[in-house]
Amino acid sequence: MTTGTIMKMIIINLQSIIKLSLIMRALIFFIFYIYILLICARIFYVRGNKMKSKIKSKIKRIVIGILISVLVFCAGFICYDRITINNQYYIGEKELDIPIFVYHNIVSDESQIAYDYMQTTKKTFEEQLTGLQTVGYHFINYNDLIEYKKGNKKIYKKSCLITFDDGYEGVYKNAYPIAKKYNIPFAMFIINKNMGNQGVITWEQAKEMKESGLVTIASHSVDHPEFTKISTKDACDNVNKSYNEIEEKLGKENTKIFTYPYGLYTTEQEEKLKEQGYIQNLTDNKINKSSNLNLYGLHRCYPLNDSIYKIMAKIIYRTIRYN
Repeated sequence: MTTGTIMKMIIINLQSIIKLSLIMRALIFFIFYIYILLICARIFYVRGNKMKSKIKSKIKRIVIGILISVLVFCAGFICYDRITINNQYYIGEKELDIPIFVYHNIVSDESQIAYDYMQTTKKTFEEQLTGLQTVGYHFINYNDLIEYKKGNKKIYKKSCLITFDDGYEGVYKNAYPIAKKYNIPFAMFIINKNMGNQGVITWEQAKEMKESGLVTIASHSVDHPEFTKISTKDACDNVNKSYNEIEEKLGKENTKIFTYPYGLYTTEQEEKLKEQGYIQNLTDNKINKSSNLNLYGLHRCYPLNDSIYKIMAKIIYRTIRYN
């Protein structure tokens, strides 16, 4: 096991530590609280070489003991997490965090990031996927998520989804081969009127990806309007027209999934699309929790060009902030 892998395991499993019971959280907080108190005592009461050696030695032993206790506890918890990494659960059996990652274009040249930070390099994208696998994540698709919500299917305790907005050609050229290499499913949300334009996939490429069994092609609207500036009727008509064409070009879809352009919508639009059976994606940089999983308002977050360390740190932060 490499040093990098060990570091990833330590950092990532902070996410699991956050999910401990209140008693265990309180215990960890207490240990660190005592440690801080001891450091403060040393700062304010130690007078350099004048302090008696016995007191110095005692404080040193206490501090070392606390640090060893914390390290042993964390090591034990990491081992437990690795042992149970492939455990699967029905909804309601265990509280799970389910990130949905949203990308736009995957480019081969890093210089392209300079003018559009929403793009991700091919190299970084592959490192992110393999990094997520290294720390125990399993990639699922929307059908898995829907069946999990219904109580018909188990998912892994660390499950996530990969999505792409806008239908960029770079996804077909750069992301799709990587997904095939690692057998990772993803969903692509297309803008119908842009299909076949420069830098955007064609219907033939969309069909090829769909027929691979790995890729779900879904709607990002006909022409990417701001839904808050159009009526609910026009919004629903737009989504239905988009899906009608998708099914005409690519075949019937059992599950209809829609992603709001710019992440904007009204409550009325959300309700009407829900009535029509559309699974709906938001783009709000939050993490989905199994206890309140809402298929008609799924949260998504941006990995951009972050390292796996930064991605996991953001998941921890968002879990705490929006819990």
